[in-house]
Amino acid sequence: MDIARLEERLLEEELARWAEVRRVDVRRVPLPLRGPREAEAALVRPVSMYRAAYSAASYEAAGVFTVNSSRTIITAGDKVLAYAALASAKLPIPASYYADSVEAAVEAGEALGYPVVVKPAVGSWGRMVARARSREKLEQVARLRSFHPCGPVRASIVQEYVETGVRDIRCIVVDGRLLGCITRRAREGEWRSNVALGANVEAFPADPQLEDLAVRAADAVGGFFVSIDLFETRDGYLVNEVNGVPEFKGFMRATGLNPAREVSLAMRRQVKA
Repeated sequence: MDIARLEERLLEEELARWAEVRRVDVRRVPLPLRGPREAEAALVRPVSMYRAAYSAASYEAAGVFTVNSSRTIITAGDKVLAYAALASAKLPIPASYYADSVEAAVEAGEALGYPVVVKPAVGSWGRMVARARSREKLEQVARLRSFHPCGPVRASIVQEYVETGVRDIRCIVVDGRLLGCITRRAREGEWRSNVALGANVEAFPADPQLEDLAVRAADAVGGFFVSIDLFETRDGYLVNEVNGVPEFKGFMRATGLNPAREVSLAMRRQVKA
């Protein structure tokens, strides 16, 4: 890990019930890429997507079971790769385009019709996600983003704006099983429903279709412990995003369930198998 948030402390506490736990701060400790197998399993929790993926890869090279795998973290963390994986698995997603220039972004907006959502390929907590109601606004957003020094941030996802009443559904899947779902409703004056932006959360009962989509979305990215964000529309559900290093404070507050306990038990089953 790099920063010990509430989630990391809870996970560490649960794992310590059955295993010897060693916290590794990857900002300060070098990880060998051809090292001995010094652990049975590694729970990978850096905040940075690349830091998490590289950490997982180093453990995988030594034959350590990782949660999640480097493949899952990279695929889920890069929205272009995530949407491609979801679409390949025949899962319903919002109409989306990858656009790597201002001109490509505008062409995508014209094809979709306005308003559209514009977001970077890499990012979390709703950062740099914009809603463009016109060609001019889209061009402005894409042009500003084109100056960003980070390539994955310059790359844009241009996506249809799905009217959901400023809420979405977040489900948590652990080892192929749905743990539960919540709704996240954007605070007043905000259209993005991220808990980090102040969204309100409530428990949400999953119907069989929602459960199926969440589990299949987790499988599409090879996820052992992931959260799935979905939209509920008049025509059914759409899978919007997958999170490979999921936070769950809001989920716990809404449901009373502790994902850390379920992850710990699932990892124990995997290691003892």
